Amino acid sequence: MAKKVKKTEQAPPTLQQRMIEYFRSLWYEWKKVTFPTRKELIQATIVVFLFTILLMTVISVYDMVMSLFFNRWILPVS
Repeated sequence: MAKKVKKTEQAPPTLQQRMIEYFRSLWYEWKKVTFPTRKELIQATIVVFLFTILLMTVISVYDMVMSLFFNRWILPVS
């Protein structure tokens, strides 16, 4: 026969204990955060601006081509 193992019941943590643990873990995680240097931040900002301009250009060209296609061949104005 298998022995029955008794479970030791623990009281659930109180609200105060949970809040203390939350802020401890928050502080621990905050210590791990690394912030970019000024140079890295400027480089990343430039990359975002250039990518935005490139994407805007691609979408605009696509829109013009589709407009031309639809206006000329699909929905010609009589």
